[in-house]
Amino acid sequence: MKMLFAALLVLGLALVVFGPPPPILRIQRVTIAGAGRPILPMRFAHDDDHRGIPCATCHHEFVDRRTGSTCMHCHVTDPKVSPLLERQFHDLCRSCHIKEQAEGKPAGPTRSCVACHQTDEEF
Repeated sequence: MKMLFAALLVLGLALVVFGPPPPILRIQRVTIAGAGRPILPMRFAHDDDHRGIPCATCHHEFVDRRTGSTCMHCHVTDPKVSPLLERQFHDLCRSCHIKEQAEGKPAGPTRSCVACHQTDEEF
């Protein structure tokens, strides 16, 4: 009983000194417009992995002279574009990674889902 009381006292003091633990944030999966199914969260490092690649290589809004929201905003919410989301991004990313590999350059993944997408445990 004394051990339990001592443990609770130490825990209480730790809460006073350090504060409560931070809340666990759960990322909500975004649902593709009209598809009724959520997309898998992606990990993507612009600065780390894609530095030096011209932005217009991937971002058509520079070429189209469109500005505004993020890629995912249009590609997920626009009912005309959202059904193409998976194919568009997979084709864009994989084709570049395959080309880079064929040229003997370091390249990103071409087939491993978890190399780009976060698992349920990660988010």
